Amino acid sequence: MSLKLRLNLIITGLLLLIMLAGMLLNIVNARQNVRAEVESTEKLALYLFDTGILNNPGAVLREPEKKPLRLQSLRHMRHVRIEFLDIYGHILDSNRAGELSAPQSEAPAWFEDIMDKVTPKWEPLRRDIEYQGRLLGHLVITPDPSSEYAEIWKQITDLMTLLSIFFVTVNLMVYWAVGQALKPTARILEALNSLERGDLEARLPHFDLPELARIGEKFNHMVETLQQSIMRNHRLSQQLISLQEEERKSLARDLHDEFGQCLTAINADATVVLQLAEKKYPEIRDSAQAIAKLSRHLMDLVSGLMQRLRPGILDELGLASALQDLVDTWRLRNETVNCKLTIDDGIYKDQGMNEVIQITIYRLVQECLTNISRHARATQVEITLNSKPGNGPHPMLYVNVSDNGKGFNEAAVDGFGLHGMRERVEGLGGVFTLVTRLGKGTEISARIPLQNNVLKDS
Repeated sequence: MSLKLRLNLIITGLLLLIMLAGMLLNIVNARQNVRAEVESTEKLALYLFDTGILNNPGAVLREPEKKPLRLQSLRHMRHVRIEFLDIYGHILDSNRAGELSAPQSEAPAWFEDIMDKVTPKWEPLRRDIEYQGRLLGHLVITPDPSSEYAEIWKQITDLMTLLSIFFVTVNLMVYWAVGQALKPTARILEALNSLERGDLEARLPHFDLPELARIGEKFNHMVETLQQSIMRNHRLSQQLISLQEEERKSLARDLHDEFGQCLTAINADATVVLQLAEKKYPEIRDSAQAIAKLSRHLMDLVSGLMQRLRPGILDELGLASALQDLVDTWRLRNETVNCKLTIDDGIYKDQGMNEVIQITIYRLVQECLTNISRHARATQVEITLNSKPGNGPHPMLYVNVSDNGKGFNEAAVDGFGLHGMRERVEGLGGVFTLVTRLGKGTEISARIPLQNNVLKDS
């Protein structure tokens, strides 16, 4: 639930409570006012009748069946119903005489029921009318608070209308004000998303609200610190990778210069001994043959180690030829997999790409092919390498390796291969992307800026 909606619901609840409390207070006050109003009307009516009859009893009561009280003239009198009954209970006169039905109340029936329940029961007033010691009838004054209920209902409806307008206005104002106050959160969320995508240049602007201004300052300081830390880690990782490659290069050179030459000499001597054994010393022929075979096997092993430590073709013929040789060799070991390599012509023509970028791309493709042969169970592999203009002044080198294998759960990978590839690419200021789904294959992409190593014919 959003903060705006939550605040509106809280304010709505408070206003509803206020409206309910106001209605209850009106009903309580109305209960007292209705009783006071109706009782005063009863007493006034009774007083008027008593006074009129006492002042002129003969004229009023001599012939009661002729309606001497003239109650119809009191039709305008609210709150009471006045009736004159004979001794048998028949109505001789009434201030409501001639009305076909009871007057329609403006208040709804349920409201009158509530008022009747919270107000003590109304009791009619009866006054016996006598003349010269003879009972002529009864004057009955019955309370009728319907008109008072109608006034109270009108007051409550007017109040509720005003409160409803206030309620809607306050909610709209709060919704607008909160929306304006929270508008900077969209910028904060956008900056966090950029940071999550690896954009360390993401910054927050200065906010007018003091609370958000402090958040923006802390966020920018945090990103700057993180950026510096990551840059230091990248530099350190790049130095370690460079040292590792230098060490590999040195080991490959030592293997070539020392072991390679020694093994070549041993193989040559074994060949000479084998030739002499065949002519003069047949008893040592098998031993000489075994030495020659073993020396050739060791030469193959050393050649393979040298290739893994430092592919000589990379230094001699460049990245494109080295990748082509790597893929051709991999195809020989994985004949059931269709591997397609596509390299941009500019990469073939240009040899100015620095050594670090070349070995990074070579190791990335090498690691991908190793993982595919071990785990993917793929039948199709596609490798593309090309250069395109970037957003900055330097072109970008794009590498993409995809397969149709079984995929994997990235969170469950605990090896160093993927982490090493990512570190190599990001150490060069590039972007490493991995997309994989179980049963849907895997795609690994790298985008590396070619600073000071622009491809001439891309």
